[in-house]
Amino acid sequence: MELTMEADPFRIFLDMQLNLPRNGPGSDRTTASVYRTLEDLPAEPEILVMGCGQGNDALTLLRETKARVTAVDIMKPFIKNLEEKAEAAGVSGERLLTVCSDFEALDLPHAVFDLIWSEGAIYTVGFEAGLKDWSKYLKPEGLLVASEASWLTDEPSETARSFWSNAYPDMGAVDENKVRAERVGFEVVQTLTLPQEDWWTDYYQPLVPQIEKARNAFAGDVGVQAMLNEQEEEIRLFEAHGDEYGYVFYVLKKSA
Repeated sequence: MELTMEADPFRIFLDMQLNLPRNGPGSDRTTASVYRTLEDLPAEPEILVMGCGQGNDALTLLRETKARVTAVDIMKPFIKNLEEKAEAAGVSGERLLTVCSDFEALDLPHAVFDLIWSEGAIYTVGFEAGLKDWSKYLKPEGLLVASEASWLTDEPSETARSFWSNAYPDMGAVDENKVRAERVGFEVVQTLTLPQEDWWTDYYQPLVPQIEKARNAFAGDVGVQAMLNEQEEEIRLFEAHGDEYGYVFYVLKKSA
């Protein structure tokens, strides 16, 4: 009997992500809009981007500012794509430093950044734990801007609650996350909710054909099909219950 090797679902997921315009909900427009609300930053800020993915947020910040950006991600293919995009856009060189590392192993000088920016990545270490750990990289009264999946209602449907209790059990409501931030030494400056269209245009809509392509390519692979089912379930959930949760930008200032 001939044995067939099953594909690695994570490898297939990564390949899908590399073919998307961005690796999670968001848009260059929203990144720029949120950045423009920030106050008390120097003319040439030092910015640390945590979980940069393929670099949409890092590149937008480089275009919007005269900043020097340090971009961190654990995935080498994402870092490589960011470096190629930056070189093509003429914003590499001294203004961009890339670091391939997970957050817990990251080794950077303490208190050197005016701003930490992170879109959809802090959940990997937990919102409160991430804020507490990352604050060491901020100068006194520096800013931290993180988008975090958050409940937008006090009474979510059972369908949404059941999904997120498995996918992200620690997901909190906006007020709960404000308390978490204050508890670890931040002042909450403002919160801004990601527009629903930012889930669709550059993420879910391009993801759908990638799912279909992978379904056909790995039709007999149980592990890959299960991963694809999870992706489709998330999309259907947002279609039906996207007003109950979303990504919220938390604009925070480190206490003096």
